[in-house]
Amino acid sequence: MRRTRIVAAAAALAMILSCGRHAVFVPPGSYSEVVIVTETGLQGGLGDEIISVLQHPLDFYSKMEYQFKWRLVAAADYEQEPPSKNMVIFGVVREGGIGSIIEQIIGTDNVRKVIEGKQHIIARVDYPVRGQLTVVVTASTAQQLREVARGNGGKIRDVIEQANRERLRENLLLSEDAGTAADLKAKYGFAIRIPGEYRLNRDWGHLPGVEIFRDYPHRGITVSWRGWSGRALSTADSAALYDLRAQIMWEIHDKEVMRPELVSWSMSTLGEYDAVRMDGYWESSEEMYGGPFICFFIHDRVRARVWLVDCLVYAPGFDKNPLLREVWSIAETFRID
Repeated sequence: MRRTRIVAAAAALAMILSCGRHAVFVPPGSYSEVVIVTETGLQGGLGDEIISVLQHPLDFYSKMEYQFKWRLVAAADYEQEPPSKNMVIFGVVREGGIGSIIEQIIGTDNVRKVIEGKQHIIARVDYPVRGQLTVVVTASTAQQLREVARGNGGKIRDVIEQANRERLRENLLLSEDAGTAADLKAKYGFAIRIPGEYRLNRDWGHLPGVEIFRDYPHRGITVSWRGWSGRALSTADSAALYDLRAQIMWEIHDKEVMRPELVSWSMSTLGEYDAVRMDGYWESSEEMYGGPFICFFIHDRVRARVWLVDCLVYAPGFDKNPLLREVWSIAETFRID
């Protein structure tokens, strides 16, 4: 099965590996693109449920984007479909051509679990070729499949995004500035992996913090810290954390400000740490420009400190989500020494 895809991918892989010992196979396209395989490959009917899940709007205040761009493929054309970064197989088990594809990917034992209602979302990384994520979304009936899609949209998107960040990070770190990372660890007590395409800025006088960034367009990660007397950290501390970021970013980023009404808070994680997450929009107080950011606050009980790991984008005319995905993927390498 899938001989056409595997032979084509193997040829591409061999060509890439021959170019360098550290090269990896990266399927073409953007991490924001998803190939959706359904029974018919046409809009309308059951397939619209998964389109609705993936065509998720993201409000970046100055620009509305969809989280993913999708392309439909019929089950009959699945064998000829070339490798892609993300593929979602959406259909009912043991029904039509899509049912056969699903059983081929997840196996008969897992099909039984689907029929028993024990699982409905199965992800396969590096399947059928290295670098591709294949996510199966399935159920035993069409109505149940609709319910699975409607009730698990966030989970499906998160599965894809997490795999996107992992693969993107692996590719970015094929070239790595280990010397600068070691210097930061020795001087400031934290570690972060730095892709070779990023540069370091830490000339802020009295302000403790560093930024690693990449142009063009600008996207960067700022790591800074302040003392924290509290025993824990939660969204209940949002007022104090807002003021903390506002003070630091005013000094770092040329009098940058935020709007409280454009900020949202949640409990999250960054790498191995629990974190308070702040999403928002920054803008200059002097000029007409701005952009989105994601800030993670991590409590360091040993040092009685809070760490700010801030992912920021300034990219007029560019989609923001792919750039935020990139800096977030790097920020996840942050570690407290």
